[in-house]
Amino acid sequence: MTSEVHTITDAPLRHSAEQRSRMVRYTVAMSIRTVCFIAAVVVGAVWQSWWALAFVVGAVVLPYIAVVNANAGGDRYQAQLQSAELTAQRTLGTDHQEPETEPSQWWENNDDDAPADSGAQSLISGELAEDEPKKEHR
Repeated sequence: MTSEVHTITDAPLRHSAEQRSRMVRYTVAMSIRTVCFIAAVVVGAVWQSWWALAFVVGAVVLPYIAVVNANAGGDRYQAQLQSAELTAQRTLGTDHQEPETEPSQWWENNDDDAPADSGAQSLISGELAEDEPKKEHR
């Protein structure tokens, strides 16, 4: 069972602030659309250039982009939150976690080819030393 830790930075924007930012984005996009429409009429009437067609395409496409952008308010916050969770470093939690890899100790078998418990005794080279007699304390 994992318990989720919430912080104040996890809180979404106030609804009024988020709605206002969407309205501003929509207004800016529709203002650019209006400029494109006026530029298309002026360029088409005065210079009769292919730029008029480019401005017409901008005036036709921008309303769709503006509406989709304005309606993506809450979804945008969730996507930003999820991407931040993926890149965030692990913080302290309430659950105990074992390390992924533990360093091996000197007595552990490091040879991958040999079985861990073969049952055979290994021969250790060295010298045999005599035990010293114990001294009695009085």
